[in-house]
Amino acid sequence: MMKSTLITAAFLLAITTAFAATPIRISPVVKEVTVYRSGAKLTSIAKVTVPAGRSEVIFENQTAAFNPQSLQVRLGGNVTLNAAVFQLKMPAPVAENPRVKIIRDSIVILGDQAAILQAEKEVYDGEYEMLTSKSQQIGTLTDKGQQNLDITQLRDLVEFYRQRMLDLKKQQHRLRLLQRSNGSYIQTLQNELQNLYPNTGNSSGEIIMKIESPVAQTIEIACTYLALQASWSPLYDVHANGLDKPLQLVYKANVFNSTGFDWKNVKLALSTAVPLTNNNRPILSPVFVDFRVMPQPVRKAADRAQANTNMYQLQEAVVTESEVMDAIAYPVPLVAVMEEPQEFLSTFDIAKPQDIPANGETNVVIIEERDMAAEYQYHAVPKLDASAFLLAKVADYGKYNLLAGTANIFFRDTYVGQTFINPNVTADTLLISLGRDEQISIKRIQPKDFTARKKILSNTVKESFAYEITVRNNKTIPISIEILDQVPVSKQEGIEVDVEEKDGAEYTETYGKLLWKLDIKAGQSKKIKFAYSIKYPKDKIIATVKGQEPQQ
Repeated sequence: MMKSTLITAAFLLAITTAFAATPIRISPVVKEVTVYRSGAKLTSIAKVTVPAGRSEVIFENQTAAFNPQSLQVRLGGNVTLNAAVFQLKMPAPVAENPRVKIIRDSIVILGDQAAILQAEKEVYDGEYEMLTSKSQQIGTLTDKGQQNLDITQLRDLVEFYRQRMLDLKKQQHRLRLLQRSNGSYIQTLQNELQNLYPNTGNSSGEIIMKIESPVAQTIEIACTYLALQASWSPLYDVHANGLDKPLQLVYKANVFNSTGFDWKNVKLALSTAVPLTNNNRPILSPVFVDFRVMPQPVRKAADRAQANTNMYQLQEAVVTESEVMDAIAYPVPLVAVMEEPQEFLSTFDIAKPQDIPANGETNVVIIEERDMAAEYQYHAVPKLDASAFLLAKVADYGKYNLLAGTANIFFRDTYVGQTFINPNVTADTLLISLGRDEQISIKRIQPKDFTARKKILSNTVKESFAYEITVRNNKTIPISIEILDQVPVSKQEGIEVDVEEKDGAEYTETYGKLLWKLDIKAGQSKKIKFAYSIKYPKDKIIATVKGQEPQQ
């Protein structure tokens, strides 16, 4: 009796050990997703019943776009996690569709037909070229100055030539149609064949966990990791309901999910962080400046005698000795690195659960809606565009956690177009363009009487320029408008620019900017004008080069 009990106990122990050694496979549910500007943090949760002792739990059907270093496992209950690793799982091989062989054989036959058609086409093309070259000899003279053909022979040959060339044209056209049809059919079969092949690239991920438990129990396992192939970008709707009312901002997000698995009914959050960026501290290296050896052109002895011995070449430009010393004192690296402005790190929690399919298409999610206090101002640059633009000036815009993105503009519920919101500026006020106002007309002209070119000295030329700008307010309310224009800025000592009239404008000499601030009553007009002159040596030709002013 004792022996039978021992055998039964040993048998049960073997069965228990066998079951414990079998991996516990389960497909968890993605409950929480935090989408970054690049990448997303996924949290997959499942309840698992584990036996006493050691067991292996496998979370199946995870995205293959997985960052293994980001894996974190949280276990409920009194258990110990001994190991957790991520691995790719390739799909199991499937039996080949019987139609695959039929399609492959058809493609081979069509390929042979394509080769025959091409050979036939080459024969006709060769004959056509031969007849074309021989036709140039019809009716030519012999070495003795006589016709090599009589009238009858010439008529018969021309008739033959016309009939044969026409037949060749028909044959070439027929072959082109057959080749086009044949190629189209081959492409159709290849597309069908591609669809019939198993998608061997459709791999998935698995999280394999080694767990040790003192007793059999049901526990909750949560795996959090970073997935690639997901992102979000900001999108705004800006509603302006009147010049005496604040802006209404609808903050939205375009969310992209290409991880291979849909996110269904998930708790969604959007973060401005970029977790995959380089987190190593920057190290500053010395920057050296030196002369670059440049090939010198061969010059005459007289030119060499007149050459300034204190001239050097640096960065392919001829500069003086003092300029070289300035360059050494303030070195400029040969390669300039543009730094992106740092954005404020923010996280937006979406109140309602979301469904984001893994189709790689845009999924629009509303983040929040809020009012923004704004001051409205009309603005125009008639030199570039004879339209008045309504601007909203938003002060203290940092509290809104804005990111650079496209905004749809609505004025009194009418869509007026799109603009770009750029909070990455150093100005204290954020400017948002609300579109054109067609009830304000602007005209910029150059009166002929005020434009002239004359010599003021024997070796100096003076050119004068003048412009008139007329602004009319066709609205039923008064407006305040900024008018922006410019005069050229000289970068050479031999060129002098003199602003002769600016009609009350604020003048920024560094950029040659002229700014008028006008208050215009309803139904009235205002005219402003400015004039400037340019002096330069008569043996020189001047030209304007467009520069760039720092963004506001």
